[in-house]
Amino acid sequence: MWRVVYTGPRPHYENIALDRIMLDLRSEGKIPNTIRFLKFDPECVLIGFHQAIEQEVRLEYTQREGIQVGRRITGGGAIYFDRSQIGWEVIGSTADLGVSSYEELTKKICQGVARGLRKLGIPAEFRPRNDIEVEGRKISGTGGVFEGNSFLYQGTILMDFSVERMLKSLQIPVEKLTSKGIKSAEDRVEWVKRYLGRLPEDKEVFDAILEGLSEELGIEYQWGELTQEELNLLEEKRDYFASEEWIYHVKKAPESMEMLYGIYRCPGGTFRVSAKVDTQRMVLQEVIINGDLFVKPQRLIYDLEAYLKHTPIRDVEKRIREFFENREWEGLNLTVDDFVEAVIFPLRKVEGLDLGIEKKRLNNIIASIGAPLIENIKKAKVMLLPYCAKPRWCDYRHLDDCGECGGCTVGDAYRLAYEKGMIPITITSFELLRDTLLWCAKNGYTYIGHCCYEFYEKRYEIFQRASKEGANGVLFDIVGTTCYSLGVEEEEKAYHGEFTVELDLIKEDLYKSLSVKESIDGSHHKKNQSFDFSPYFKEFIPSYYKKPKAVPTPQEDRTRTAMQEEVFKGEATIGDRAVSYKEALEYIAKLIKESKRPTLVVGPLLLWDFGEEELRQKAQAVRELLEKLDKVMVKILPDYRPKLKKYDPTVEMDPPNPYHTILHTQNDLTLLVGVHCYRTDFVIRMLRKHTPTTIVTLCGLYGHPEAHASTSFTDAEKIRDLTKLL
Repeated sequence: MWRVVYTGPRPHYENIALDRIMLDLRSEGKIPNTIRFLKFDPECVLIGFHQAIEQEVRLEYTQREGIQVGRRITGGGAIYFDRSQIGWEVIGSTADLGVSSYEELTKKICQGVARGLRKLGIPAEFRPRNDIEVEGRKISGTGGVFEGNSFLYQGTILMDFSVERMLKSLQIPVEKLTSKGIKSAEDRVEWVKRYLGRLPEDKEVFDAILEGLSEELGIEYQWGELTQEELNLLEEKRDYFASEEWIYHVKKAPESMEMLYGIYRCPGGTFRVSAKVDTQRMVLQEVIINGDLFVKPQRLIYDLEAYLKHTPIRDVEKRIREFFENREWEGLNLTVDDFVEAVIFPLRKVEGLDLGIEKKRLNNIIASIGAPLIENIKKAKVMLLPYCAKPRWCDYRHLDDCGECGGCTVGDAYRLAYEKGMIPITITSFELLRDTLLWCAKNGYTYIGHCCYEFYEKRYEIFQRASKEGANGVLFDIVGTTCYSLGVEEEEKAYHGEFTVELDLIKEDLYKSLSVKESIDGSHHKKNQSFDFSPYFKEFIPSYYKKPKAVPTPQEDRTRTAMQEEVFKGEATIGDRAVSYKEALEYIAKLIKESKRPTLVVGPLLLWDFGEEELRQKAQAVRELLEKLDKVMVKILPDYRPKLKKYDPTVEMDPPNPYHTILHTQNDLTLLVGVHCYRTDFVIRMLRKHTPTTIVTLCGLYGHPEAHASTSFTDAEKIRDLTKLL
């Protein structure tokens, strides 16, 4: 006969103390198999046994709202409990239930509770690994712990639930905190009142759950009370489970210990691993493993940590497999391979020493995803850069581009990326990151990215998904006060691209890491080579323009061909058609003749004289073209620095906002010549988005199919061919 007790609303530490007491007494044979119902008052957040509070709970929110924080004796993830939720627990002997594994126990008990909910009119079903759902929406999370041949298995029933309060209490992705995100989260969970349209009395719920468990487990039960021994032990132990000693007994590894950090997720949960390494001898001195894991015996992880002390890094995988080989253990949806990957993940950072990165700076490498560190760096094709590392005053802060003015580390990273034949992209929102990673996966590109640890942990799935689909990568940390350290409101702003704090890339480590990639031209660019105004366009330079110390050189365009080569369609394009030079030039001539307000935008490659004869000849040919065209307006783009609204839109184009100039003078045709290819692509995107102008590019390299018409490898001869047609 099973005993049933309802211990009423209690603070979290009393409920957790009773969990420990009842499990211990059952394992000693001092109490019968028991089904317990419980509630929490005041509301609280409870983390799993192996978790660190700092990593799971938004403490600034819970403290402000008076939400208590505690720790369960069971594994799994953090859970929010309000006063309405009903907790249920099954404390018994595995022999009495005829189960031999954690998975079997989970399935049997969850099916019993689901059967009980169906008696209330709620079509609940068990969903592995350990949830009970209603038409695809979670209504009960569950988990358990073993003590010898006894177990405690517990779960909750969501009765009348505040999803917003739950989301703000836990460390979850910020998009779920928006009204749209909250609605999305509400669509993924179910609670009794919403489904039934009423809130049943507690006893009605108790009776239904008891019937379901009785039928599924094949047991009989009767109501009872806690024994005097249970009550005495509660008085003795309640304070311990309210103490910091218990609640904070699992902590993040202290940063002063020079630990290497890593995060790994699998169907069985999330591992957060810290590893202390003797890099002189390449020995793993100590490892700390946290996470929302269900394992039996409960001390399994502590034993593994002890077993791995002072293991040579090359032997870590072997030692982990030895540890599990002759050991009786169980993990819910966990495999030995998961433990291997979780521990090795942070150890991959040690390769950074071979790149010249100091040991104390190895955690500036957040992760090498999908492959070893140096292998990923050598293959890297794309560089992802965060908008929040650009200055607030920069017109490019919220644009997928950079003027490379020298005012921030992002510009330096853009230049380095181009030098190494990589494609730099500024990530301005989570949606752009997602789409870019999937684009990398589709093309098999490896990337180098920059973010903070908190961002990586919250967006882990999108990086892993990209890796599984073909995009491996390396992530570097950034410097400064991130949105995650400033609270929920700033985190939400960052998600939408509205975070105003300025961060920095760790440029030194990035340069050291990319030293293993060859530069396209075999040497670093020298941007400040000798240059002066081209004699063919001096008259178009406005009097207010101040010559900069350096401008984008022809060499930069030649080393930035990674993107252009991919879209090269041949001699020329009209729309999405590949055509001959002859057909394209005839079409462009027709556009010019029919245009009422054409403009010619002349870029740095022709405005400046770099001493290259080929460019001088092209500049002369463009000047001859201008003399043939009486009605064309000339606008210059001498460099790519933001103008900060201090310019004349009738004669000059603002690089971050090229459409302002075109709209100001109402140009129906825009011809681009002498503009670097990477900048031309940006101008085309902006003009097509914000203006009705027709766009033509006379490109010196591979052309631009996104323009309405484009010629490739356009030299002086082709410019003169166009002039003859006018």
